[in-house]
Amino acid sequence: MTRKFFKHIFIFLSALFIGTSSLYAEMYTFEDINFIMDIPEGFYLSDMSREHDSFFFESKLMPVKYALKFYPEERYKDPKAMIEDVIAQLSAKGGIEEVNWYGRKCYLSTFQFVMPDQKLYAGWAFSIQVPLKNNPEKKQNVLMLTYADAQISRDCDQYMLSIIDSVFFCQEDFRRPGPVTTFAYPENDTAELILNIGGKTIISTLETDAIDRSKFVLEREYDVLKIYANHEKWKEAWQRYYRQIFRESYNAFDDIASDVYKELLPVAQKANFVSPHMEMLQMLMDWVQDMEYERDREHADFTVPVAAIQGFGCDCDSRSMLMCIMLEHFGIQTELFISREYSHAVFGAAVNQNGAAIEVNGTKFVLGETTAKVNFGLIAQEQSDTSKWIEVDLP
Repeated sequence: MTRKFFKHIFIFLSALFIGTSSLYAEMYTFEDINFIMDIPEGFYLSDMSREHDSFFFESKLMPVKYALKFYPEERYKDPKAMIEDVIAQLSAKGGIEEVNWYGRKCYLSTFQFVMPDQKLYAGWAFSIQVPLKNNPEKKQNVLMLTYADAQISRDCDQYMLSIIDSVFFCQEDFRRPGPVTTFAYPENDTAELILNIGGKTIISTLETDAIDRSKFVLEREYDVLKIYANHEKWKEAWQRYYRQIFRESYNAFDDIASDVYKELLPVAQKANFVSPHMEMLQMLMDWVQDMEYERDREHADFTVPVAAIQGFGCDCDSRSMLMCIMLEHFGIQTELFISREYSHAVFGAAVNQNGAAIEVNGTKFVLGETTAKVNFGLIAQEQSDTSKWIEVDLP
């Protein structure tokens, strides 16, 4: 479904280049092609060439540069020819790997090259062909390059990979891993997963490397998040951090959510024929509230959802994220809420129900507490100041 990610967009430079809303300060999209970037906060446009459809960005927080280039379909027959040619033009050294990103053939490269200032730079490149919005039969070649001084590039790797992995080329991309993660963790075997929810034993499947894949994204995005600890954009950085985790985790639950829904719906209909989905929501909350509570303050302090459902200890934000993922699969719109003042997280569901709620862009989200044994719609009185909660609008 197309949601708030596509709203509130304003013209940034010209009819070609469009910037984002105040909600997503670093979200960029383009008018002619299906191409969106959810890059880290703090980049600014440092140069551009309209003649060659090239845009150059620099970060205010990291010594990282980012270039975006567009080429007509006639110039390159495929994205491999494009990335090879650009790497050759830069007299760069590096390898090129093919990525099968959900049926799209694209390419990822590490490279080193010498700039006119005689400095050696190192970084990453990504190439893909993208259909034009008004004529899908025609394609546009898109090349992304992100690089830093070679002496410090390894310290910037997580930041640069986060940039490339934050691209979207169609609606479905908002809820599946980016190209870097897909390359690092291609489709794998599945194993049986047994869950006990609401007195029902539910048998499902999960990819065998699901935890490793999620941790790969978590650790990278946590490294990026730490850069903004004392920055004025810390709130936006937190929002992006959770969006990236949600994006990677969501499709891992496709089979799980389907199996849970199929098993719980008859039970919920029998218990509450008028509002079976509310019954299912409470059953899921009871299940999540009973999970082992654990925090790891030395690292990211977050248990990835695919680990939480397998019995690994988890905290409020992990549980709330898990609830959002499951309910979104059930067709219920959700929102994640985090609070620095309360050191807590809850989830919100857009349902017709009384209880504590926060309104976001005209939609009321009733809140769910996942660490205390309370019913849906109840939160602690001392955490009821809605101004101290940050909404994370999930893609």
